[in-house]
Amino acid sequence: MAVTKYNTEAMEQCRTTVSSQAGQFGAIGDGFSNQYGNPDIFGKLSASGTISGAVTAMDQAGTQEFESAEKVLRKVEGALDAIQTNLASVEEANKNSMRAV
Repeated sequence: MAVTKYNTEAMEQCRTTVSSQAGQFGAIGDGFSNQYGNPDIFGKLSASGTISGAVTAMDQAGTQEFESAEKVLRKVEGALDAIQTNLASVEEANKNSMRAV
């Protein structure tokens, strides 16, 4: 039977990096929020409202995309944490089962 090998330090580094990146994506999304274009900044152009609407749509799309990225990275972080916890539990149970009776 093959022995399963895993690198707990690498998993922890990955989990920590994912956690950090999730926060950064969330912060970028927060920066987009409520940055709607005011039609007046485009002067008296007939397309001022259209341009403003496009800026608003882009702002909303950016906010949603960065929020989605943060959520996915938080799920990855949670999954890595669950794997680490399960591996530690299995190792502890295996260690305890090997004690002399």
